[in-house]
Amino acid sequence: MSGYTPEAYSMLGFILARRNLSVLALQHELAAAGLAVNIKSLYRLANDTPVQKIDLHIAAAICKVCEVGLSDLISFRKPKAQLHRLDSKTEARLDALMSKNNEGRLTPAERREFGTLADRAHQISLANARTLLAEQRRVGKSAPAKGKTGARKHTPIAA
Repeated sequence: MSGYTPEAYSMLGFILARRNLSVLALQHELAAAGLAVNIKSLYRLANDTPVQKIDLHIAAAICKVCEVGLSDLISFRKPKAQLHRLDSKTEARLDALMSKNNEGRLTPAERREFGTLADRAHQISLANARTLLAEQRRVGKSAPAKGKTGARKHTPIAA
């Protein structure tokens, strides 16, 4: 052996951005599919650092829920693009304000805060969409439409 250790990278952050899902929403979808996954494991897979190890049961469940293949989830090429997101505290606050808004219980101050945070989240989404498009062009792949896996067939994976 030459001593070369290839680095693997999770593409989960890009997959979630393409599906407009948060890590927390993915955890809920996995739970609905019958697999309890520690949210820290999902956050580790959603960041852009090399993957040290991966639980294939978790990877299989992610692939099934997100309708992607394992080769779409794990790459041996470091992504050049980096996606941005709200920090977890801000995301939790925005979720709380959205719930209150849906119930019609926002105060005027909360309504202003909600507008500011929603605008910030929207700007991040737009920037991430541009980043995803540039990364897809760089890699030479076009993402399948939501809910479709393209011409490639995936064998169902039991998680």
